[in-house]
Amino acid sequence: MATIARYGSDKVGFLLIDGFDVLGVTTQIEDNLEALLEETTVLGDSWAKQVATGVKQASIAQEGYYDDAAGSSNDALCGSAGLSRLLCYGLQGNIIGKHFIGYSGAMQTNFTRIVSRGNLHRANASYKGNGEVEEGVILHPHIERLADGDTEGTPTDNSVATNDGGTAYLQLSKLVLGGYDNVAVKIRQSDDGISWDDLAAFTIAENAPAKERKSVTGAVKRYLAVSWAFAGTGSGPLVKFMVGFVRN
Repeated sequence: MATIARYGSDKVGFLLIDGFDVLGVTTQIEDNLEALLEETTVLGDSWAKQVATGVKQASIAQEGYYDDAAGSSNDALCGSAGLSRLLCYGLQGNIIGKHFIGYSGAMQTNFTRIVSRGNLHRANASYKGNGEVEEGVILHPHIERLADGDTEGTPTDNSVATNDGGTAYLQLSKLVLGGYDNVAVKIRQSDDGISWDDLAAFTIAENAPAKERKSVTGAVKRYLAVSWAFAGTGSGPLVKFMVGFVRN
């Protein structure tokens, strides 16, 4: 008998909007996907009929606390109404191999501050989908790295290679170069988990927050991992980022 995996609020691994990390001030996420229908009821029908138009629509809303700390909810949301955002969140934990949801475009429709006596200030925002909503696999969790490295020792295993490309997501929330010039993040691929080559290279990052969604065409090998490397010389670098991939 199959075991049903159940998740609670403690398993939400990240909520990243254009590289801004707002999980720590978020209390609720409401994600809605729907197929648009057209009623085709005609004279003589006793029951309404619907036909799918082939168009899907998405919306997402977040509720949480107002926070004026650098990179927190006020920086992330204020002044962004009408802008299309790259949004990623994880429902199954912040773990390699778990699934995440990626909005290729989340058009922020509003930002609401709520101030009431006896309560902490609130900061809420809502979005309309502006493109695809995709479910992919976490290749690198949203955690800090203090030196060059890779996840080739703990890759994701798709069991088989695929042939139709996919989409890569990067959300980079924190970067301290410590004298280094920049940091380069790449997705690596392998047929056997031993020999590796590059699948996708994200734009080199010199500042945070940063984000990128990158399309990949053609074959994608069975195993996927992530590498990151600081360029130049320095001391005490730090980068915090998440990478995910959606196979087509």
